[in-house]
Amino acid sequence: MSLQKREILIFATAITCLLAVVAVVWAWKKNPNPIDPPSPIARTLGLDTLKAGQYAKMKKAVAEKLHEEIADTIHGELTDEEGKPMEGVVVSDGFTCVKTDNIGRYTLLTNKDSRFVYYTIPDYCEVLTHSETDRTALFYQPIVSKRKTYNFTLHRLPHGKEKNYRLIVFGDPQVTNAFNPYFTGPNDDPVKKTDLERFTEETMTDVKETIGNLPAGTPVYALSMGDNVQYYGGYNASLEEGIRKAMGSSKARVFSVIGNHDQDNNPLYKRKWEDSFGPTDYSFDRGDVHYVCFNNVHFFRGMSYYQPGELMESQLKWLRQDLALADKSKKLIVSYHIPLTFGTRPSKNAEPLNISTEEGHYSSSILSTILKEAKAFKGGYELFCGHTHFAINHEITFHGQRVLEHCHAAACGNIWQSNINICGTPNGYYVYSIEQNRLTNAYYKGTFWPAERQMSLFYANTNFNGESYATDWSLPHNEKVVVANVFNADSRWKVVAIEDGHEHEMKRLNSKGQDAFATGYHLKYNKAVSAYFVSKRNGYLIMNHLYYYIPKSKEAHITVKATDPYGNTYTGSTHDVVTEPFFNYAHYY
Repeated sequence: MSLQKREILIFATAITCLLAVVAVVWAWKKNPNPIDPPSPIARTLGLDTLKAGQYAKMKKAVAEKLHEEIADTIHGELTDEEGKPMEGVVVSDGFTCVKTDNIGRYTLLTNKDSRFVYYTIPDYCEVLTHSETDRTALFYQPIVSKRKTYNFTLHRLPHGKEKNYRLIVFGDPQVTNAFNPYFTGPNDDPVKKTDLERFTEETMTDVKETIGNLPAGTPVYALSMGDNVQYYGGYNASLEEGIRKAMGSSKARVFSVIGNHDQDNNPLYKRKWEDSFGPTDYSFDRGDVHYVCFNNVHFFRGMSYYQPGELMESQLKWLRQDLALADKSKKLIVSYHIPLTFGTRPSKNAEPLNISTEEGHYSSSILSTILKEAKAFKGGYELFCGHTHFAINHEITFHGQRVLEHCHAAACGNIWQSNINICGTPNGYYVYSIEQNRLTNAYYKGTFWPAERQMSLFYANTNFNGESYATDWSLPHNEKVVVANVFNADSRWKVVAIEDGHEHEMKRLNSKGQDAFATGYHLKYNKAVSAYFVSKRNGYLIMNHLYYYIPKSKEAHITVKATDPYGNTYTGSTHDVVTEPFFNYAHYY
């Protein structure tokens, strides 16, 4: 409701109350005899309350309500660099969304819990940043007590809306305030490097190289899926700002969602995230895509949170408003931290998955709402999350609808004590190509791995500290069975084994379980997390990008060829089969 309508309603209410009081007084004076029946309005209000000064109290209450409404109202103007008004731009406080009028003005009745006022970056405007060396997005202003005016200056893109660009997505960077054990050789001498140093020197160095290899002038954006920090090792007031500056050090303009460890149900932690990155629920437009980001970490007891993720009713109300005002010709990319399509710590309204191999998993109670809202977007939708420290394009049938959720592997792997995630995917990040309202390419970029390397190969019977694929998945032990871990694969991929020039379709494994190599890799040394986290015992890990092939000859050389939905072909060879840890020797055998 607009401010003008609210004021009219309040004044109308005040006038009605005053008229009612006048009517009561008139009726009382005209017929003071208590034997005579009072008028209906007098019966409602009661003469005794009127005599006790209720009229004055009512008048004061109405005045206070009006003052309260006006006191919580902010306004401002959105203009471009030339001072021209920016019409039709969405402005929000995280609870209510409004659009600027034809002269770029807005008026917003803010919520008492609002911390920021901000705008949805239009597709024809630049993403403004904190600085030239810290290119994290700056599209918001903190709400300050008694301040009423918040103006924004937007910068128009010189060539208008971008038709294509790259999007880099980080799963959990999760730097801590501890020295996680890290070894670079087969010895017992850990390297003393902070997590932030490793993220900066490894992940961001690789990101800069990836961006440098793109065609000149290609716009690049980045999105962190949350858990930028974890205060494992103690609270550090500068940690969140440190990771922000590290993520913002490339040419990519960076956004982030908030994760569970960014807040851990501690108001101080959450405030530090907001001080660095701004609002937790917001949206922006790039090209023909509408991005909406929100905090779906709902704590219910201490540091325990619902898994799959959930939203509060006030957030759903904001989300509906935001999507109602978005351009429906675009694609919708919904971004958050905790997966919505699976989880083992459900809220009471979550739905159990009807998948025998994923027993104990649930889908979020808000999934149906999001899918219903997403149907209006002609470009379709994508679901982006992180949180799990394993890569999975999770596919389910939900109320008759096929749903795919992109759960991104962690940049930190298993909390910076190694170089791999718990599914065997190396530390790294994702690179998406977006043209208009379509994803036209996507690949996983292992840190310091060549982009064309999209898999690791193993023999099923290899013993990784007592773990093997043959045992985990009931595969033959003596047949030299080839197992391929294809990091970004899903049901749309075609994965074949080539033996003696002939292609044979590999069988896909898709179930709760573990990755034998990753489990064995982390088995000897787990300080950042307990050993169960990487194993089948955790009950959360779903493996769906393992493929196997039983060769016709034990001596045969096998080539694995994987073709993704975009037509890219990647290969691996048993000449490069993995038999021991790579890069990090923390868990040497």
